Amino acid sequence: MKRIRIKRSWFLAVSAWAIAAFAAPLDLGKLPLPVPRKVDFEKEVYPIFSEKCISCHGPKKQKGKYRIDTKEEAFKPGAGGSFILPGNSEKSSLIHIVAGLIEEGLMPPPSEKKGESEPLSKEQIGILRSWIDQGAVWPDGPIKEYVKKITFKEDVLPLLVSACASCHGATAQEGDFRVDSRDAILAGGKAYGKVIQPGNVEKSTLLLIVAGKDEDLPQPEKHTLRPKEVELLKNWVQQGAE
Repeated sequence: MKRIRIKRSWFLAVSAWAIAAFAAPLDLGKLPLPVPRKVDFEKEVYPIFSEKCISCHGPKKQKGKYRIDTKEEAFKPGAGGSFILPGNSEKSSLIHIVAGLIEEGLMPPPSEKKGESEPLSKEQIGILRSWIDQGAVWPDGPIKEYVKKITFKEDVLPLLVSACASCHGATAQEGDFRVDSRDAILAGGKAYGKVIQPGNVEKSTLLLIVAGKDEDLPQPEKHTLRPKEVELLKNWVQQGAE
């Protein structure tokens, strides 16, 4: 019996749009609103697919026999109807699934590992809704990978202040190190030395610290950030730590 339950749960998760055709009416009032602007597919929509969907619905895996990495495959209807219905995000099963309106059908599926398989934010769902409502335009040909420029002020500072400033901020500077300004974090501290080398990930020891891989720290877990946050810092360093 246990094996049957596991198989059924997996089937429900990967075929949630099929369930929608037979389930009770969905509470569309719970959907995040579309963002009130024109949405750019390559810069805003496809990066969401790349981050949240393609690992299970791409060239390597096609759970539920569905792919979302190509235009042709993404618009194929599922057993429950149109997964993406251009012009109508409310009736697009993609939106129902990522918003968690279908029981046992949330995508990405929940994970027990902290920081992995996180659900889409309201902003991301709003972006997908606007894209669909605006016609779900998907340019022909290969998609050029869009790399967002990461800045200290807009992206890195809020993260470090939230996670680290209680020990490395205005009121406390353990190891004579603080993270509440770019100059300070590039200067490093007495105990840590220079922990950021702009453009050089391998020599930026802060990345080892926040990934929980610095064995010299007495409590490495106290300094560990989520994988997504570590990746953001890594990309910031790669881009020159500006």
